[in-house]
Amino acid sequence: MTVGSGTTEMSGSRRVAELLPDAGWLPRLAGSAPKFVEGLARVSDVIVADGALPAGLKAMFAAAICAVKRDEPLVGHFLAAAARAGVPREHVEGASVGLLISRGVVPHGLFVAGTDQAYGPARSDGGPGGSDGGPGGEPAFDADVPGAYAYFQEYFGFVPDYVELLGERAAKGLEGYFLMRESSLGETPLPARDMELLLCAVNAAEYQSRFVAIHARGARRAGATEEQLVEAALTAMPFAGVASWLPAAQGVIDSRDVPSGPQ
Repeated sequence: MTVGSGTTEMSGSRRVAELLPDAGWLPRLAGSAPKFVEGLARVSDVIVADGALPAGLKAMFAAAICAVKRDEPLVGHFLAAAARAGVPREHVEGASVGLLISRGVVPHGLFVAGTDQAYGPARSDGGPGGSDGGPGGEPAFDADVPGAYAYFQEYFGFVPDYVELLGERAAKGLEGYFLMRESSLGETPLPARDMELLLCAVNAAEYQSRFVAIHARGARRAGATEEQLVEAALTAMPFAGVASWLPAAQGVIDSRDVPSGPQ
């Protein structure tokens, strides 16, 4: 397939169907608004093809967005596409943790169910493992307010006021937030760059410019280029509309105070 100068080898409908194969509304739209369908097809072209980011990674981002939108069939569709493209299961499992901290238990549950559908049932680890320091052989994790402040100081270059508020008024809550954030953003099998890009995509789909900027800065620090940031954020457009691009673009622009590319 080639796209350029207003010509394509395949119709817009066929190219949109590569992204959304079960879109029953597509033939009607193609009949009433063919120019719109061609526009949607060109956005779809970016998502389904390898570009600045691999197509499989963008399929995983789309699955996360669809989990946030509570669209269970599309979650399964895009995770199956990620599996076919060779995205390792452990990366998808890591993504589920990022989705959990970002948008809570319901999208996480949909994403986990879709993962098992696409990759097969998860293997049991044989129950809780024996690790140092906790009752019953469970692992112990040190966390306190000063340690949490140090983490956020390192990540942001300062301690945000919303972190200080939690530390001053609900210290255990900050400890929990710190443990979840440190685990999800830097300690899953999904590389840190890809986790930050996933969170850019999810926040673009939720029209959250501030959070796009936070995670775009994190992605840049982890080696992402601006082209990769744009492709990740653009993944949201078919599912959240063109309105998703404005806050996404603002977030990417605001993140330019952090150098892009390999560090």
